[in-house]
Amino acid sequence: MGLFGVLFILITFGYIAWEQRNRLIERNQQEIASNAYFLADHTARLFNVTDLILKQVAASLTTRNWDEIEASREQWQDLARIKQSLPYFDNLWLNDPTGRLRLTTSAFPTPPSNVADRDAFKAQVREDRGLFIGEPIVGRVTNAPTFMISRRLNGPNNAFDGIVSATVSLSYFESYWGKLRLPKGTRVSLVRAADGKLIAQLPPPVAGVSFIPIDKAAFDAAIATNALTGIYAFQSNGQERDAAYYRVGDRPIYINISIPHDAYWGPWTVQMRLYGAFALIALLALTALTSLAAQQFREQAANEAFLQKEVALRTSELQAETAALEVLNRTGRALAAELDVDRLIENVVEAAVLLTGAQAGAYFSNRGDASDGEQRAEDYGLYTSGGSRTAFAKLPSDRICKAVFEQGRAVRFNDIAEDPDFGASSDDAHAHDRARARSVMAIPVSSRNGQIQGLLLFAHERAGAFTERAERLVTGLATQAAVALENGRLYSEAQHEIEERKQAQNQQSFLIRELHHRVKNTLATVQAVVGATARSTSSIDEFYKAFVGRIVSLANTHSLLTEALWQTAPLREILEKELKPYNDARGERITLEGPAVELPSEIAVPIGMAVHELTTNAAKYGALSVRNGKVAVIWSVHGEGDEKRLLMTWEERGGPAVSQPERQGFGSRLLHRVLTTQLNAKVQVDYDPAGLHVAIDAPLKPTANLSPPI
Repeated sequence: MGLFGVLFILITFGYIAWEQRNRLIERNQQEIASNAYFLADHTARLFNVTDLILKQVAASLTTRNWDEIEASREQWQDLARIKQSLPYFDNLWLNDPTGRLRLTTSAFPTPPSNVADRDAFKAQVREDRGLFIGEPIVGRVTNAPTFMISRRLNGPNNAFDGIVSATVSLSYFESYWGKLRLPKGTRVSLVRAADGKLIAQLPPPVAGVSFIPIDKAAFDAAIATNALTGIYAFQSNGQERDAAYYRVGDRPIYINISIPHDAYWGPWTVQMRLYGAFALIALLALTALTSLAAQQFREQAANEAFLQKEVALRTSELQAETAALEVLNRTGRALAAELDVDRLIENVVEAAVLLTGAQAGAYFSNRGDASDGEQRAEDYGLYTSGGSRTAFAKLPSDRICKAVFEQGRAVRFNDIAEDPDFGASSDDAHAHDRARARSVMAIPVSSRNGQIQGLLLFAHERAGAFTERAERLVTGLATQAAVALENGRLYSEAQHEIEERKQAQNQQSFLIRELHHRVKNTLATVQAVVGATARSTSSIDEFYKAFVGRIVSLANTHSLLTEALWQTAPLREILEKELKPYNDARGERITLEGPAVELPSEIAVPIGMAVHELTTNAAKYGALSVRNGKVAVIWSVHGEGDEKRLLMTWEERGGPAVSQPERQGFGSRLLHRVLTTQLNAKVQVDYDPAGLHVAIDAPLKPTANLSPPI
């Protein structure tokens, strides 16, 4: 049956391939026939327009002789206007009865030339041929490949009086035909039926009028069958081609379009790849079904052998049940008397190894710290029994744990090496290690509220080592273990809570001592500010304003530190609290630029006071004292670890002219003494007349002593 199915699929694929080939060939032929009709209709319209133009030119010459025509610039300008209105015209020509060129749009005065030997002239000499399409030529005046369309000029008594003709621009046909969407290798040509000459062609000839010929015999045979339109095949340079032709109006001129016979090959190959993929899938499915049937046959034979051994197995199972009961009783007594979690886990794993006959057993306890919700092996503690930790090192523990937690029940893998989710490929570096543990069983350990506390994992190098009986036994043991583990954890948590309360009391004592230290430092700072302010002011009002401003600045910094539990204060918020009141509605007066920096409490206070003094000075005497003044504070952080330093620059522009102060005020002492001495900072003050510029380079790690007087 399998061979029959394969043969059927192959025959069906071959039939579809043949049908698609014929369909694509037919489609290509229909496309070239349709395009031949379209181009023939377009060419017929061009020839009709050309005929009207040539008749119009002939009618305008009836009252003039050739000498007048040759000398008439007005006549030449009329011809030039007609030529410009028709994009496919190359030039218009007027030749007298001897073939001599008398007037042309190519140049004025008329260059010497004669067309007496051209077929477009000879045909009109003998009789009036109407609109005559000449053979391909190279113009004697223009030296360009073209063909002539002529009309006879009649004198008195219908005597031959010369011709009026137009030469056609081949580039027009090449451009227009090139817009068609046809297969690669397509040739389009305008053919004279009488001699089979190609007067226009795409792709164009390489040089001059050396056109690629058509199969004249095949073309004539097709025209003889149907003079209007048709499809035929011919050979060209050893290549078989399919061609379609259509007559241009009622003239013996044809549009001929040919393509390689194998033009269908590209799209046919694409389609066959798709059909081939379906056929391959069908073959693979059939092979899989055949293999499955064979496997089922083998399993049936194995079942028959299994029935013969059933009696012996029942006896051994009874013995195993007795031994399991003894293990369960012994383990139950141990679990009831034990509160230590580690000892409980050891007893459970060792008992489960005995019950299952596993070569190695382990307990993974849920630590509950998987932030992304995924259960991974590294989120579990590991206790092993019956083997070393390396027995589980190569197992896909992550996916096994995830399977247990997602399903919420026990899972067994009878042969992990062949399992599609956990099997090792031939190029897996750990394939040998994984093959050592072929059977795996995982049992969840759930609390009373249904939450999975952990899982028991067992491995054996023999396939199918774990049975449903083993699963039931360990599941019952896991239920007892869950109760014992919960009791043990409650006991452990009670001990942990007692320890945490002791630590909380110690932490509270530490915070009280830290608060006393901070209050002392704050009072010392306020005392220093009072003294320094008193020394730098000359009146009670001036002292009050300066002192209150500095205390408010100090309070703002302490407020930021309080929000962070006296650990750090953001530099940007310190600057915004001081400078925001001076900014304009558009926020253009104050510029703050720098990364996020958290200042330690010992550094935040002096930096905050320094910023306050700089802001106060700018508001009184500097850039913030005038309407158009601006202040820019730019900072950056350099270095790593304990060597990390803050580089901050204060720059004022647009304020009054700056000069060196005569005496040192509180702000100057703060910058030079406190920041330099207390913070180990480098301070540079530049009294640039254009605006004050201050650069502070301070370490971000506090020094040992940060409480000297101001």
